[in-house]
Amino acid sequence: MKRTMRLSRIFTLVSVVLFLLVSLPLAWIIDTEWAVHRATQDVMDTLGVIQLAMVAAEKVSLERGPSNIQLSSPNDPDAHQKVHQARLETNQALQALAASLAGVDSSEHKLALEYVRQAQQRLRVARQAVDGNQIHAAKETERIMGAVQRMFDVVPATLQAVGTLSTHAINIHPQLATPLGGALQAVELREYAGRIGSHLTAAMTEHRPLTAKEMKSIDELRGRIYQLRDDIRLRSGLTATAADTLRAADRMDAIYFQQGLALINVCVEASEHHQPVPLDTADFVARFVPTLSSIVELRNAMMRSALEEARARHRSSFRHLLSAIGLGLIAMLAQLALFCFLRWRIVRPLLTSARLLGDIAHGQLDAKIPRHRHADEVGKVLGAIEVLRSRIREKHALEQEKQRLIEELTEISRVDFLTGIANRRAFTQAAHAEIARARLHGESATLILFDIDYFKQVNDTHGHDAGDAVLCHVAAIAAQTCREGDLIGRYGGEEFIILAAGGAATGRALAERLRAGIEERPLALGVRQTLFVTASFGVATLDAGHQTLESLLSAADNALYLAKRQGRNRVEVVDPCV
Repeated sequence: MKRTMRLSRIFTLVSVVLFLLVSLPLAWIIDTEWAVHRATQDVMDTLGVIQLAMVAAEKVSLERGPSNIQLSSPNDPDAHQKVHQARLETNQALQALAASLAGVDSSEHKLALEYVRQAQQRLRVARQAVDGNQIHAAKETERIMGAVQRMFDVVPATLQAVGTLSTHAINIHPQLATPLGGALQAVELREYAGRIGSHLTAAMTEHRPLTAKEMKSIDELRGRIYQLRDDIRLRSGLTATAADTLRAADRMDAIYFQQGLALINVCVEASEHHQPVPLDTADFVARFVPTLSSIVELRNAMMRSALEEARARHRSSFRHLLSAIGLGLIAMLAQLALFCFLRWRIVRPLLTSARLLGDIAHGQLDAKIPRHRHADEVGKVLGAIEVLRSRIREKHALEQEKQRLIEELTEISRVDFLTGIANRRAFTQAAHAEIARARLHGESATLILFDIDYFKQVNDTHGHDAGDAVLCHVAAIAAQTCREGDLIGRYGGEEFIILAAGGAATGRALAERLRAGIEERPLALGVRQTLFVTASFGVATLDAGHQTLESLLSAADNALYLAKRQGRNRVEVVDPCV
């Protein structure tokens, strides 16, 4: 037989499917918002690493100042001390940058770490050149500029690390292109601004004018510096903190472009007149390097703008994530509430209705029908079930009453209404069946037919009520005397009949006990009146000559007639041989 899915299971399955259909898009939205939030956090972490990289590039550039002094004055102990201190700061900056990059497992950070290691390797070579660990047979100018060039070569590797990380951050958050690009240009500007001063090192060391090649390099660097300044100014007005970056740009113009480049211009003008540069290395570094801090301030202003933009994006992504999670929770709670509501208002009453109908179908009418507080279709169904149960109860009550009446009529049709024992019809049916059973099993049975002596005189003398009392009195004695399994009935009028198991001797003994019992127990009709009653008995036994109830009745009737002829109050048994 094919199994049918229950309504409760169907409802649960549909609810689960609907829950998944709603939850999966919500989960996708939450996952997307979580990815965006993590990306913004990655951007903020990357900006922190970029700041370390910019500081490292700045430290490398700053190290060129005391290195240039050492190149000019190799025997100056103060210069050696400043170089040592600058190298410590540079090493710390590069090591902090390398440690930050090593802690992140991404292709961009790994590539940036490789650039930093290249910068560290180049820095070691450059320092060896500064310390005079190169071949000294070369000309002084070539030796100095070679060392300077090696210091120049360190910064591009660091800038490549900055550029790689900046590209990674901008790819995640394109709005960072303006402030972060401006900061990156400020780093380049700081590098070129420092380089332009380093090109003066050889001339200041040898106390000579700048060569044509050196002046050309300075002009190229000056053109690149002005180009970067214009680009940075354009970006400064487009940042989230435009006022701050513009102030920093104005400060850079006032300090570096007016004061710092003025020192460069003095040296260039002197060289154009074929005069030695008017400054020595130490004096130049002391006056020129502080002007570079204004470029660093602009860079920091650009980075603050980038960080503010990143923080705003991070906060926004966090709010969106919380909104998505809240929406998801609200949606799930709403679904759960709807599921519980539908189950409470519809499914459970329907299941209850189905159970009640099943109970009613199986005749169980005592189950409690819950009250439904709402006048809706479910309430009407439960009300209809209550009406149906009431109607079925009424029908069952009518059927029971009908059955009772049938049983009562059946009992009336089988029992003598006066004496309470079987009537002639019921006795005859039962006796036929018992005789057939006895014959089938080869058993014996005895029929006893008796009537009350002088019963007509009792009616005539004492009235019919006395006669009815006599009949009941005799019937009671017969019922008490007969054994269990014996059939007893009122055959008609004052005649009674008994079908007992056993042969003639057993039947005769039973008849004698019954006769004696009737004789010995007079009937009290009133307070002082007693009526003595006797009965005559005819006994016939089931044998070869008497095989049917009719033959037994005929024989017993003859015996009863004989008992009456011989004086009544006696038992006569049919001779088996007759």
